[in-house]
Amino acid sequence: MKIQQMSVKEQVLTAMQRVYGNALTTTSGGNISAMDENGHIFITPSGIDKGTLTIDDIVEVLPDGTKIGKHAPSMELPFHSNIYKTCKDIKAIVHAHAPAAVAYACMNLAPDPHCARVYADALGEITTTKYALPGSLQLGDIVMGGFEKGYRTVMMDNHGATVGAPTMAEALSKYETLDYLCRTLFHAAGLGGAKNISETIALKSKDYKIAKLSAEESKKAEIVAFIKRAYKGQLVGCGWGTLALRDGKGFLFNPPRLSPDDLEKEDIVKFENGALSAETKCAYIPLIERIFAEREEVNAVFLSMPAATMGFAVSNRFIDARLIPESYIMLKDVVQLPYAVMDDFSLIIKALTTKSPAIVIDNECAITIGKNATKVFDRMEVLDYSARSILLAKSVAKINPINEEEVKAIDDVFNGW
Repeated sequence: MKIQQMSVKEQVLTAMQRVYGNALTTTSGGNISAMDENGHIFITPSGIDKGTLTIDDIVEVLPDGTKIGKHAPSMELPFHSNIYKTCKDIKAIVHAHAPAAVAYACMNLAPDPHCARVYADALGEITTTKYALPGSLQLGDIVMGGFEKGYRTVMMDNHGATVGAPTMAEALSKYETLDYLCRTLFHAAGLGGAKNISETIALKSKDYKIAKLSAEESKKAEIVAFIKRAYKGQLVGCGWGTLALRDGKGFLFNPPRLSPDDLEKEDIVKFENGALSAETKCAYIPLIERIFAEREEVNAVFLSMPAATMGFAVSNRFIDARLIPESYIMLKDVVQLPYAVMDDFSLIIKALTTKSPAIVIDNECAITIGKNATKVFDRMEVLDYSARSILLAKSVAKINPINEEEVKAIDDVFNGW
């Protein structure tokens, strides 16, 4: 069952299970709440193991302050309730202690999301707040103040971060994206620092007419399986990362803004002849359409923003995949393109070939192409693993990539496509 189809109480439980399960908080840290249409707040309990929570552990708080449940509510209830009273659009709040976000909180800095559109769109402007004792009314007022000013992502100095949203699905996506942003910026710092998008070149979603098209069950199941694998491997996030498979004259893809945990075959969308099989918006439809139209050998396209790779993208640094034979066989020569190509897809199409099946676009995303879903998934995985390896090696010694003679020997034996 999708999280938005659950009761509010079940949403809080499921959200905490996902946050803890994805290593975004600790056994005793973090708290999550949601408010129903009657103004009742459901919140995680105080001092209870996050790894063993059950539905009976979730506490209900009535508008008059009455608490229903076998535990005391989280000690951070004051700032949750203050936010709900002040910001009528917010119905779900996630406060957690992801290490990268905590690092920013300890530096008393707000991470700048303008290094890539995926972060800016999901998080908006981010603010910091002053430190106050956890659980205190003072902290409740301070955090609420950030939301009152219009921010929906608030860094809490020497504490953590809190996000608010109209739905629990969106709140989860926000917090996870914040974690990826912070990690990306730390990766970029070791590569010379992140560069912000100097000019906004908006890739707009079109409004497509809806058409009833026949289902391709096996391909839909394949997309679901690989997106779930990619999520566990931190190659896609909660609500971003698109895998598209060619299908007849069109293609199938997973819709954005939907957590991989909730993704089912019925959610997969088909695009064909300018029509969508279900109502959704995906900024990359025009680009994917061009790739399939102009590259007949390509049957699968994967666009995503994994943190290590994005560290290179936002610092505008090149990923040299000539690390080990396996990485070069799968990726060949990775191409790095400037952000301006998002305004001229022909440059992206020209770069994507069987000899360069993986590209990184500055401040935007990584794209892999292949003859099937396994290939594009493998390429995205190898690309980000290579980026992680480079980041680790750079902290110790100079990297010695495979030389030209060794590359030629690989090319003579292995096709890779």
